[in-house]
Amino acid sequence: MKLRIFLRPALSVVFGFLGAFIAKTGTPPEIFEVTGDYFLIVAVASFGLFGFILPDVLEFTGRAGIAALAHQIANYLHVARRGVKRQPKYSKYKNPLVIDTSALIDGRFLDVVKTGFIYGTFLIIPSVVRELHQLADSSQELKRAKGRRGLEVLADLQGQKNIKVEMLSHEPREKSVDDMLVKLSRETHAKVVTVDFNLNKVAKVKKVTVLNLNELANAVKTAVLPGQRLKIQINAIGKEKNQGIGYLMDGTMVVVEEGARFEGKTIEVSVLRVLQTAAGKMVFAQIANNASKS
Repeated sequence: MKLRIFLRPALSVVFGFLGAFIAKTGTPPEIFEVTGDYFLIVAVASFGLFGFILPDVLEFTGRAGIAALAHQIANYLHVARRGVKRQPKYSKYKNPLVIDTSALIDGRFLDVVKTGFIYGTFLIIPSVVRELHQLADSSQELKRAKGRRGLEVLADLQGQKNIKVEMLSHEPREKSVDDMLVKLSRETHAKVVTVDFNLNKVAKVKKVTVLNLNELANAVKTAVLPGQRLKIQINAIGKEKNQGIGYLMDGTMVVVEEGARFEGKTIEVSVLRVLQTAAGKMVFAQIANNASKS
């Protein structure tokens, strides 16, 4: 600031002399004949004024140049950032699968893994392990058995060669375990493995791929067609009058009309229709002799 105070008068004097010199040497004599000394005075005043404001002009142009340069650098960095694809988090996991508590409790999960149909990196969050321990320590015998089976399945999975089990030390901050699993799946671009109906629905709403063991079981159940004859053991009495209940080898329920009187026996039945429900397939049949008479 002090330098500028002393610099302004000096520049005004220097540029005033410069203006006078240019006016004297570079101006045709005819102009002086018309204007007299007024042209010289205007030249000295104009150049002197320019010298006075020269520091401000240099400062303004310097700031503008720096701003323009910064703008160009920012644009370059933005383009460069867009050109480089960001690596997704957890990209080190091969075919990541987020495992739900219900899948570990389900006895079929380990068997499916052993066949090789499900493979990759199994991600286990702390809350899932915590739920298994809580079930294993429950006072209720059924919950305690489920928890212990889940822990045993988890231990067996760690010994499988075709998969890798990652016991994560962190988990997403969400209120429920289901929300944690869904968020982790989105972050890792993983699939959720579950048999839980609610988690299945929530995950699909959030555009997360779900591997549902129940859906897999339904898909590989025995194909039964109307008119096909089957041998079924009547194990129970149905809800409707005279209905008998039996099961196929894959667990599909068969409802047999007029089959109640054959409870405990194996009979031949004819398939009437196959009903697909949320719980799976249900087969309706009648006793084969009755079918042949109709």
